[in-house]
Amino acid sequence: MLYKIGDFSNISGISIRTLRYYDDIDLFKPKEVDLFTNYRYYTMEQLDDLKLINELKKIGFSLEEIKNSWDNFSNDLFLKKKNELLKEIENKKESIKKLDTLRSNIIDGKIGKKKEEKTNKNIKIKSLY
Repeated sequence: MLYKIGDFSNISGISIRTLRYYDDIDLFKPKEVDLFTNYRYYTMEQLDDLKLINELKKIGFSLEEIKNSWDNFSNDLFLKKKNELLKEIENKKESIKKLDTLRSNIIDGKIGKKKEEKTNKNIKIKSLY
């Protein structure tokens, strides 16, 4: 059975605009296009491919990566993406540490250094006040 783009959008949860965009970039094509009306028609069998595209997007693949790899996914590609995600995690952990440091230095609504962290010419000194 063929579904018009609006019906397929409702079934899949993907907007009509996104389905048209995927068609325009040759990522996800309708099963048929009416030559007279240009209506796009999809099948239920295509739903699995659309779900896979969404899963790949969620884990960080770009639409271009998905399109270029669609018929040739490899273990190396997934390991590369995994390493990218692990690097992002490390970067986020560092950002969280910096955020906590800055947060702990909030004094009267401003961020400053704590008295014992103030330095003079890169030499740590204890404050007398």
